[in-house]
Amino acid sequence: MSERNKKQCIVLLPPSLYFDRLFGEILESAIIETGLAPSRIHRSSLSPTPVNVFVDEIEQAEALFADVSENTAEIWLAIGCAVALGKPLCLISSRLDSSLSLGIQYLPLIPYPADALPSDYAQLQQNILAQLSAIMPQPEFVQPEPELHTPFLPPTPSPAPSPVLSEDLASYEVMALTIVDLKSSGAGLSPRDLGLEMQARGSAHLTSHAMNALKRRRFIERKPVQLSQGNEIHISENLFITRAGQEWLLRHGKRATTHRSTTRTRELSQTSR
Repeated sequence: MSERNKKQCIVLLPPSLYFDRLFGEILESAIIETGLAPSRIHRSSLSPTPVNVFVDEIEQAEALFADVSENTAEIWLAIGCAVALGKPLCLISSRLDSSLSLGIQYLPLIPYPADALPSDYAQLQQNILAQLSAIMPQPEFVQPEPELHTPFLPPTPSPAPSPVLSEDLASYEVMALTIVDLKSSGAGLSPRDLGLEMQARGSAHLTSHAMNALKRRRFIERKPVQLSQGNEIHISENLFITRAGQEWLLRHGKRATTHRSTTRTRELSQTSR
């Protein structure tokens, strides 16, 4: 993959002169400031882009940015592809639609007023910069060890470095993993409930990124669960912590002993049935 594609951020906006101007005056500079190259995809009903090309462009990009104010089907298709591919997302909207499906309400969303003032657009730029800076993977720099000129002394073995939490999981990943561990029932935890718990901790915009990262590490998994609501029965893809996730929490002291004992007792009781 070329360096250009590795640093590319796909941008999807509803087709109108307003959004063209919004991109040119507000969005483009905010995205560039994070070190990404914004690349707009224009989908036209007269000459539509083939779906395989559309998906390929998203797969090769580093991140995806979209305005969902007008609830455009093509934009939601792109967002679904990005979520499936584990791409970082930055979504904005001037119309918060409460009728959105529960399955996508946990996605990070930056609101801005429909009749925005200059100060609102300035705040939107700052929020976009903060969001992209928080979700983009940071390059790891290894500090070279200084050479010690002590030829007459035998080398002293250096002690093993203690594990650093930030080098293992990001803080929002630890938060999400802990929530799934503590709040899950026998039916797991729905992504929407995880999003609400993250929102209560001021991190709702990082929910999907935490989910994707934890799934890649195999610390959580999604399983279909049959749920009833009144006379209706539906299937929900809920979240469950894996044994690897539980062991990580135990190793880093993030899982209380009482929680572990309760879980173990419940496993024994289920085995004896």
